[in-house]
Amino acid sequence: MPPRVHRFLRAVHKYAGLTACAWLLVLALTGIALDHHEWRWLNQNSVPAAWTSPQIGRLVPGTIMRHIAVAGGTVVGASERGTWRSADAGKTWTPVAFTARSGQPQVYGFAELDRHGFAGLYLATDDGLWATDAGGGSARRVALAGVRLTAISPAADAASLVAVRDSSALVRILPAAGQANAIALGSGAGPGVTGLAKTLPFARSLMDIHFGHGMLPGRWAIRLNDLGGVGMAVLALTGVGYWWVTRRGRRKLLSMRAQRGTMRWLHRFHGPLVGLAAAVPILYLSLTAIPLDHIYGFLGWAEGRTVARSSLPPGFQAWSLDHEIEGVAAWPNDPAGLIIATRFGLLESHDGGRNWRPDASLPVPDGDAGGNVFRVEDQVFAGFGRGGNFVRGPGNAVWRKLTGPKTAITGASRDGGTWYVKNSKAIYRTGAAPDVLSDTRIAVRNAASGTPLFLMMADLHAGVMIHDQFKWLNDVFAVLAVLLALSGPLIWLKRKWI
Repeated sequence: MPPRVHRFLRAVHKYAGLTACAWLLVLALTGIALDHHEWRWLNQNSVPAAWTSPQIGRLVPGTIMRHIAVAGGTVVGASERGTWRSADAGKTWTPVAFTARSGQPQVYGFAELDRHGFAGLYLATDDGLWATDAGGGSARRVALAGVRLTAISPAADAASLVAVRDSSALVRILPAAGQANAIALGSGAGPGVTGLAKTLPFARSLMDIHFGHGMLPGRWAIRLNDLGGVGMAVLALTGVGYWWVTRRGRRKLLSMRAQRGTMRWLHRFHGPLVGLAAAVPILYLSLTAIPLDHIYGFLGWAEGRTVARSSLPPGFQAWSLDHEIEGVAAWPNDPAGLIIATRFGLLESHDGGRNWRPDASLPVPDGDAGGNVFRVEDQVFAGFGRGGNFVRGPGNAVWRKLTGPKTAITGASRDGGTWYVKNSKAIYRTGAAPDVLSDTRIAVRNAASGTPLFLMMADLHAGVMIHDQFKWLNDVFAVLAVLLALSGPLIWLKRKWI
């Protein structure tokens, strides 16, 4: 490399780093937190709503309650933020007590087995399987203590459940005995997923990559994102440290020997040990961040644009279902029938989990758009947000579209002859027409106050907490991060190790 080019790259690297280091540290730390929605402290600790932006405030109601059960007008509702009970249409909510446990687990799903009142209601949590008492005021542990169960469904028979362990594997649970057995997925060579769409929406593909769901299969994609976050934080700190130590005048605070040793290790951590390893994730995280800073305009521009699945990174090829299963439903009296909700869409198996294909009968514009799936009694519900919400009975029944909720449904329950359905905004119920739902006006927001730390982190990460036009500064910092990720390895070629 010519000396003039090397000096230019060093100048670019130095001034870009000093300009961006503080905000890149914030982006790195908040980005790592946002990669890990499963961390309980992020969801069960809150800040005052006044601290966060109106944009984030609109998302808060959806975090309070995702799953519901209704009996005699009393509602038990839960989410990752906790579990509550109300007998007065939501005017007051009482936390459900989890026996012999301090605090509440995060709840990821409800399942019912021969429910009477709330007896027979099972909760999939980040601390195993729990069951409520008949009144719904307390819960007892049933099985799998310490295991993160991220979805649950009644099984084909009337005495067992099917659950998802850590978004990655299926287990069959016999609650009466407290036993759980793994359900084998795929045929040995892989998960057995076929028939996926050959093209994907461009916007969703880019978002998947930025949010840690695409570059590599399974949870390796999240680990790569984490590497980018950790690398960005370490590079910001070591870069400033190296500049401080080498700056004329500051050297007098350190002996020459201490200076040399400190410079050596700061250079090693900054360059060959961390910088090279993190350059790729920092580069793709920064490039994908720019359109996401302008999400609404970007979505409008990207409408109708697609990208070939074969041209996308390995995480889009369905080589693994690790960290991809977000919902499950099993058909009554059909031991071989299973449905799972994944990032690859709703997948069905008719051979007990060995082979999976998208459900071609689901009337969704983009059948490869993810979604929710869960079963209550003999009805399977599927929620797709803008794509619509659907319900289907057993056997070869067709999917029927639900009218009313405008966002994806996440839970449902039947109380007598009335069905109740939950989405991010409200609890709905059926009226004269079985598939037309109206808002019950049950005051769900009274169950929990404030904004969860997770959403506060998202608000800070996007800069909207500071100002609604901070996105333009975020773009500048993203460009500086790209310059750092490109210039750093080129500088390293000249001085690999000291």
